[in-house]
Amino acid sequence: MSTARFAPTPAGPVGEAHRTWLACCAEAGWAPRRPVERVPLDAAAGRTTAADVHALWSSPAQERAAMDGVAVRSADTVDASQDRPVRLPPGSWDVVDTGDPLPAGRDAVIMREHVRRVPDGTVEIVAPAPPGRHVRPIGEDVVAGERLLPAGHRVRPVDAAMVAAAGHRDLPVVRRPVVAVLPTGDEIRPVGSALEPGGLGPGGIVDTNSLMLAGMAQEAGCATRVLPVVPDDPALLATAVGAAADGADLVLVIAGSSAGRDDHTAGVLATLGKVAVHGVAMRPGHPVVLGVLEDTVPVPVVGVPGYPVSAAHVFDTFAAPMIAALTGGAPRPVDRVTAVLGTAVDSPGHVEESVLVRLEDRDGTLTAVPSGRGAGALSRLARADGVLRVPAGATGHPAGATVTVERLPGAPAADRVGTG
Repeated sequence: MSTARFAPTPAGPVGEAHRTWLACCAEAGWAPRRPVERVPLDAAAGRTTAADVHALWSSPAQERAAMDGVAVRSADTVDASQDRPVRLPPGSWDVVDTGDPLPAGRDAVIMREHVRRVPDGTVEIVAPAPPGRHVRPIGEDVVAGERLLPAGHRVRPVDAAMVAAAGHRDLPVVRRPVVAVLPTGDEIRPVGSALEPGGLGPGGIVDTNSLMLAGMAQEAGCATRVLPVVPDDPALLATAVGAAADGADLVLVIAGSSAGRDDHTAGVLATLGKVAVHGVAMRPGHPVVLGVLEDTVPVPVVGVPGYPVSAAHVFDTFAAPMIAALTGGAPRPVDRVTAVLGTAVDSPGHVEESVLVRLEDRDGTLTAVPSGRGAGALSRLARADGVLRVPAGATGHPAGATVTVERLPGAPAADRVGTG
């Protein structure tokens, strides 16, 4: 363990805090590890490609009928018309169904409903069929050698289907980063404790944060490991944090990041590694701790505030970009909509503030209604449709102002938002 300490910065802007954290991790010898593994295509959705993926063969690999009908030689149909149909004798045409390989010597398909079969075995054609009519050419979908997916791409189900059509059975992907989630606090009880006699006890709180943060990490493409709740004891916390870092790529320590009597996260992290940032000029989530655990392999760590709204915001602000760095992929794009602010929003000006809002359709106008600022109100986070960002230096927005709202993943589409 290094004896040098990276002095924590004062509470500064979000961007500065993130850069300081990354610099601290790099100074400790950390760099994103992206081990590669191959996974079958039916398990590839949601994974991040570790290299460019190219087509092994063309799709389709041979000309195929695009319609049910008869395959012909286009030159035999040149003179066909409604007034003077052309009759093609047996052997000069073939019945084909959609997807059938085009028979040798044929270069066009005439739809079944445009062909009249004659009892003597001939077919009657009433319109010319130019070369390639209703024929899927070789490589219409993808061409052998074509790049199908870039490295760092989050694989979708349609991507897996496309590369399967181009000859692949599996893909090289980045191993899922492991995120260890460590809940702390004398009052924290595991989920389900309330169902046991005396399970919560006086002042007991259900550990909803571990459930939420682990799920958010899984949605971001990680494997997660949730550890048992650790009491507010520095020695026990130090042991648990060290165990959490073993085999993890990122550690989230929940609660204990503030400055109360039982808040030991920053002090413990300082003894196990380096604390880069303790406190960021943002709301919610101000008391976040950012640092790195120094062991055989350095591991980034986030001291997450205990209030659930703060915890979710800290995850989106700091953990999600770190996970993107670990996978080599890009953070998920943000869906933004324009709305009219239903009520005024005041902001202190010295912090970057994120205000939860509900989106309502009021007489055809998309309206953003602030949900309140209680960082401990989990239900407000669950019922919110989006976030209104108020940058540092701004003092808010008046009612009726046109604002930009960042939609939360999974929130209903704006054109389906109601007032209920």
